[in-house]
Amino acid sequence: MGKQQSARRPRNRQRDRILQLVREHDGPVDAPALAEKLKLHVTTVRFHLDALCEQGVVARTRLSPTGVGRPRTGYIARQAELGYQTLAEILSLELGATVDKRRCRAERAGKRWAQRIAAGLTQPADSPGDVLDRRTALTADVFDRMGFGPELIPTEDPTRRTIRLHACPVRELAAAHPEVGCALHRGLLEGLLGTNPKRPALRAELEPFVEPELCIARVIAHD
Repeated sequence: MGKQQSARRPRNRQRDRILQLVREHDGPVDAPALAEKLKLHVTTVRFHLDALCEQGVVARTRLSPTGVGRPRTGYIARQAELGYQTLAEILSLELGATVDKRRCRAERAGKRWAQRIAAGLTQPADSPGDVLDRRTALTADVFDRMGFGPELIPTEDPTRRTIRLHACPVRELAAAHPEVGCALHRGLLEGLLGTNPKRPALRAELEPFVEPELCIARVIAHD
């Protein structure tokens, strides 16, 4: 096995909190309102909002001015824009009449999703010594773009890597229908680790909601 990376994956708790507040807000919210609630400078909040827009999890919109002047810029979670939560719950129930059927089909959908993501990435060839670290980093990058707030943490076992997921873009769905939301992400995790048949076997584990705002993903290498 390759030497385990000891550095933590950079993440930003302020940004995670801003994203959470945007998702919880009933409609668009502007940077000054978020800054006041978080006791942060408005420039700092705008910096994080710009980054979230680049990630695709937040979208800009125009708000009517409160007085004389130009329209204000508002921010809204993309899933709220599309009525995502309602649509996701309806579709989840169409996956099957039983929990087991929904879980199986959601995992299969997650693996197909991973295949499509992997097909659009430029990936260097894996070598036996770095496959675990490389595939874990790739998975964390994908989860970061999806808004999971991933954090790679060191482990004493050289055959394991742990990713702490501090946010969930479909938290309400996962809490109400874990056989869909969590199974979909488990399939995505497994698919990202198994898209190359020449790669040494890697196994994935997903432990949802170990805390109200925390899930744990583990990547395990077989000798």
